[in-house]
Amino acid sequence: MNRLYTVPSRYCWRQKIPFFLNLRISCKIHVVYYSTQLSHASILQQVKDTKPLHQVHAQIIVSNLSYNVFLCNRLMNAYASCGHIAKAQIIFSQISNKNLVSWTILVSGLTKNCLFLEAIEVFHEMMVQEIRPNEITIATVLPALGKLGVALMGKSVHCYWIRHNFGDNVFVETGLVDMYSKFGCMRIARNLFDKMPVRNVVSWNAIISGYSENGFEEEALWMFNMMRRKGFSGDIFALMSLISFDDLRVGCGVHGLIVKIGYENDKLIKTALMELYINCDFVNDAYSIFGEINKKDLVAWTLMLRGFSKSGNWRKTIEHFNNMMGVDNIKLDSISLITILSGCSCSGALQQGRRVHALVIKTGFQGDIFVGSAVIDMYANCASIRDAKRYFELMEEKDVACWNALISGYGMIGSGNEAVELFLKMKHSGINPDESTFVSVLCACSHAGLVDLGLQIFDHITENRNIIPNSKHYACVIDLLGRAGRLNEAYSLIKSINLLQPGPEVYSALLTACRVHRNFELGVEISRELFQLKPNDAGHYVLLSNMYALAGNWDCARMSRVFLKSNNLKKNPGVSSIEINGEMFTFMASQTEHIHYLEIKEFLRGLIFKIKAAGYEPDVSSVYLDVSDDVKIDILFHHSEKLAIAFGLMRTKPRTIIRVTKNLRICNDCHNASKLISEVYRRVLVIKDANRFHIFRDGVCSCRDWW
Repeated sequence: MNRLYTVPSRYCWRQKIPFFLNLRISCKIHVVYYSTQLSHASILQQVKDTKPLHQVHAQIIVSNLSYNVFLCNRLMNAYASCGHIAKAQIIFSQISNKNLVSWTILVSGLTKNCLFLEAIEVFHEMMVQEIRPNEITIATVLPALGKLGVALMGKSVHCYWIRHNFGDNVFVETGLVDMYSKFGCMRIARNLFDKMPVRNVVSWNAIISGYSENGFEEEALWMFNMMRRKGFSGDIFALMSLISFDDLRVGCGVHGLIVKIGYENDKLIKTALMELYINCDFVNDAYSIFGEINKKDLVAWTLMLRGFSKSGNWRKTIEHFNNMMGVDNIKLDSISLITILSGCSCSGALQQGRRVHALVIKTGFQGDIFVGSAVIDMYANCASIRDAKRYFELMEEKDVACWNALISGYGMIGSGNEAVELFLKMKHSGINPDESTFVSVLCACSHAGLVDLGLQIFDHITENRNIIPNSKHYACVIDLLGRAGRLNEAYSLIKSINLLQPGPEVYSALLTACRVHRNFELGVEISRELFQLKPNDAGHYVLLSNMYALAGNWDCARMSRVFLKSNNLKKNPGVSSIEINGEMFTFMASQTEHIHYLEIKEFLRGLIFKIKAAGYEPDVSSVYLDVSDDVKIDILFHHSEKLAIAFGLMRTKPRTIIRVTKNLRICNDCHNASKLISEVYRRVLVIKDANRFHIFRDGVCSCRDWW
């Protein structure tokens, strides 16, 4: 028995030797394999640049580890983190045995790279394949749902979360608060936030930014204060949410807190503060912050460019733009080009506009639709309609903004028929007109006196189910009827408007018409409506005062201006600008202290003498002050556009077009004088006032006295 036992035992022992040898060898291979896998995984976790990532990827392929799910997931995550989401998608498609982590990494990568629709599609495909998401998967897809505003699907994911009883999770709950905030459902977001057992700083930021983005400023401030009472110090994101209110009082308080906390050197904070001060018209404060930034990026430069342009400081705008162009690491983008083009458009600086157009071509943005519409708008607003049309026709792709810019350009120079023709061509080309299109074409009809045609187009708007006429459309029609002297029809239309409250622009259009056609009784009635809507608008009080002056009611005219002063309301002074050799010169009415006034005064005396010989008579009714006629005549001779025209005639060569941009409506006297100046000096004068262009040539204006 012992013998029988020992034989098989001996045999078994002998057979076990190679088995243990194999075991040791395989263990070594497995240890090497496992250590290699961990080594690659740890490297992938730290890789931030593309080149070393490609090297590690190559090593994985060479080591025959490309089928390993764990490493493939790490590779996907690394590529997504470096912004190469297409590579991550390729790796994902090649994984034969995808797990939940694979799907989650892809959804997360797509969301982080702002491919929200693709992230939702992958999440949907995952659900179709019956792969149950976990907390991390749900937390990664929620931002995509919020950004795209797909409320129904977002609520479905929320229901899935509740139905499967995942429990409390601060990341998912914060994601839900943020998602519902993006949907505009602040009550639901707040309810979820209040029920959260645990909140972190991201949770507080989500509810604060939600209130801020949806216009609930008081609630956002209250939540910010609550956050600080709970022991959370306000971080950059919470502070930026408060800065975005564009409320100077709140912004100054937050600015003080930023300095106190120690975030004043953060570039994002500085940029946000700059935008706040620019939006509140405190451009000098924004420029002070700009000067404190050590390494200024394109965003900061462009913001400051917008600030100078918005404030009307064209000289500083050009100076800033030139400084910006001199910085080595600054490359112009579409936003910076659009900003400077907008500045050229507003100021009528055609020479600088042409220079920026050249930069558009040089930097390769001539195919950009948004830049293209800005170029068209610039040329149109500089009365160079041929250049605007040429650029428009060369564009391979045009959107509604491009068509609108050209239609508006035709309208501003009084070419109403061309504007309507282009409008019809736009419709036939398959581009659907929007609200701005109808505003542009109605204004064109108004400036050209095409009353019946304008009314037909307005009827078309009311019949169009896609567009509901708004206050701007009604203002255009009121202006159209008012210019034609059909004041009763205009007033009846206001009474029949299907709006809760017509906007101030509607009443303002009719009040202007009342002054032009001297219907003082209706004008006073309209003024009362205007003062209820905008009690602090100085322009309306000035318009009423001028109307009283025309009627000879100097007591009421004086009372209107006294009311202005007593309420600290100030009207905009008349300002005219002219561009000469790329430099902008600005003149204010009766500005005798101007650096060039003495030489202008001498030239202006000769100019007045020449046009008087040609038949000019000062129109003293254009001065709405109770002073002597001699004083009125002196005031008329020193209107800002006359100073600018005189300076232009002095400083430019014969036959050069004189281009003047004015912030107010041109007066009757300056209009008559400009006709005679164009005839006597044989110059073309292009004057852009607050409403339209007046192109004077050989004693005739393009408006045909319909303005």
